[in-house]
Order: sequence, then C-alpha cells, then structure tokens
Amino acid sequence: MNKSQAIKLKCLDCAGDSPKEVTLCHIVDCPLWQFRFGYSTKDKRYKKRMEAAKRKYPEVYREMLQILSEYTENMANLPEYVQIHAVLEKKKEPEEPNKDFPMQALYASK
Repeated sequence: MNKSQAIKLKCLDCAGDSPKEVTLCHIVDCPLWQFRFGYSTKDKRYKKRMEAAKRKYPEVYREMLQILSEYTENMANLPEYVQIHAVLEKKKEPEEPNKDFPMQALYASK
C-alpha cells in the first residue's frame, strides 16, 4: 500500500466508509484533507469529483463552501482554499500564497 492509498483509506474510515462524506468533508484543518481522495487538489480528477458532487448534492456542497469560507475568514490566506475555490466556482485563478505570512506558524502550535 502506498501513501495515497493509505490516506484514502484513512479518510474513508473517518467518514464511515462513505465516499460522499469524504468528498464533502468539512474538516478542512485536517492535515490529510487536501489528499482525502488519494490524490491532490491539483489533480484533474479532483475537479471532476467535485463537479460531480456539486451536481449530485447541491445543498451539502453549498454548506461545504460556507464552512470553507468561514474557516478561511478565521485563518490566514490559505492557498489550498484559493485553489479549491477556483476549481469549484471557476471565478478566479489560484492566487499565490501570502509571502508575508509564515505557513509554519499554522502548524507550530499543534
């Protein structure tokens, strides 16, 4: 088993073996979140999976976006969120991370 498979299985276990719950996972501060499908949010399969979730589960999808936006309002400008938002809403290109904010600070206190 490789790392991607292990992460995917861990996320399925956490989500009660529900692929839907993994796709629409709202625990965005989990270090495995961006890799929960077994591949990165930068992978084109991610975009396809999220677009399918948007069509199948529009209400839950909107709730996930709301949670993501609230999370980022309370945190620094996380590049992962900008990428996710760009993929899901197709409104803007991913922004560069805030170079003035040390990303290590987010994880140092944990």
